[in-house]
Amino acid sequence: MKRYLQLAKTYVLEHKKQFSIGAYIAGAVIVVVLAIVMVVSNLSKPITIMYQPAVACTLFTLDEAKELLGEKAVLGSTGDSTLSGNLSTSSCGYTDGNPGEESMVVAAVIIRSGINDAGVAQNSSEFANGKPTANVQDVANVGDSAYFNEALGQLNVLYGRNWYIFSFGVGSTPEANSLEETKKLASKVLELAVVTPNF
Repeated sequence: MKRYLQLAKTYVLEHKKQFSIGAYIAGAVIVVVLAIVMVVSNLSKPITIMYQPAVACTLFTLDEAKELLGEKAVLGSTGDSTLSGNLSTSSCGYTDGNPGEESMVVAAVIIRSGINDAGVAQNSSEFANGKPTANVQDVANVGDSAYFNEALGQLNVLYGRNWYIFSFGVGSTPEANSLEETKKLASKVLELAVVTPNF
């Protein structure tokens, strides 16, 4: 028995380098397999909806549109809520019923809702990082944070878990949209929005 132990010990010492390489390869394979298992398990996890997303046409109805655009206001476009990652996006737009595209007035809102804490954080980060450096005006006393993008004629508002984008003016020349007019649209929508603080 001693002889077999001595032979095994000698064999191990003589082939120590090969055993080390084999151990490293086995360890690397285990790490790669564990990483693949983690990625696949994360991909198969359903996204958790912790917060009900805002629906644009629920917050901006035809009645509100008529107050801004007149009695001939008609629904121009609606975007059902679409989920993408940790966010839900919906849109709603109305026109003044004017058949001439060059003079048609449009009032529209896009709402990007954080449906969980990761989505709320993403909205907040992208709102701040997406703010243009030129042709932009900070807007006080609207939502939690707001700015008016003069080049696009859009009022961007971060309010609670949601990022709202408002546009109000002649559709063919959005750069001519007025901040004051767009704030009227924002006021109508935001007064109906239920805000829960971000924790």
